[in-house]
Amino acid sequence: MVPIIRILAGVFVLAAGRVCAGPVEDVIVAAMRLTEQPNYTWTTAVADDARTYDIDGVHRRPDYSRVKMPVVNTLRRKLGRDVTDNRVDAVFRGNVACVLSTANGWKTPAELPEPHEDDEAFERVVSPTGPTGVAGSKSLSGGVLTGTTIRRTRPNREADEAGRPYSNLQLAISLPHEELGVIVTSHRDLVIEGDTASGHLTEVGAQLLLVRDGQPEITPIRATGKFKLWVRAGFVTRYHLQLEGTLSVVTPRGRAHVTVTQNSTTQIRDIGTTKVEIPPEAVAKLSR
Repeated sequence: MVPIIRILAGVFVLAAGRVCAGPVEDVIVAAMRLTEQPNYTWTTAVADDARTYDIDGVHRRPDYSRVKMPVVNTLRRKLGRDVTDNRVDAVFRGNVACVLSTANGWKTPAELPEPHEDDEAFERVVSPTGPTGVAGSKSLSGGVLTGTTIRRTRPNREADEAGRPYSNLQLAISLPHEELGVIVTSHRDLVIEGDTASGHLTEVGAQLLLVRDGQPEITPIRATGKFKLWVRAGFVTRYHLQLEGTLSVVTPRGRAHVTVTQNSTTQIRDIGTTKVEIPPEAVAKLSR
């Protein structure tokens, strides 16, 4: 099935030939032009309710992208020491299919080994007369007090749901030229001020930008959004998205509704001059 975001990107390219001259039309054409380029580099800075992070990527038409991105929690323990600064090197073919760089070569998420017992979280449970242990600590330097027991535990995801903000980080990508396609085809208004353009997104457009393709565990319930584009030398080289919404998310106790706010700024550079090196092993894995 062709992702909806890619269909919209294709629609807005086909519409390029029908755009007439004018300030609004000039902005639309500037956004469209990125889709036609053979390659580019981008950096996206994201701030959601739980964390801030960067995604650094390069894209080569028609399908391959290589990115440095944070690791989603479901894969963090499987990757272990292969994670550097909480980020992983990934190659995507399209928006969802990907392989991750590990010490044992490029692996799909399904090929990652289950963590060893030694990698489990540990919890110290101390008698009432002794000090409280530190959850998650594997180092017991200084000895173990009498009455102390050690038991292996897994992270309490249900507690996380109740006590921590929700992060909307997903193991998938929305490429800048595709996001610009959604903005151009799904805006409710467009205000031009010099070399910038801003406006509001439709409900559908905001939902597409809030939840990436291939995320069956996340369903958008409602969404709103605003955007701002910066145009330079005939291209959109920077854009900002401010998204809010309610998502239905799969949890250990079933689906739950969570509210999300997400702000992101994407910078695009080296348009048409980016060198994109995709390892043959990664290509082979993604071609199966």
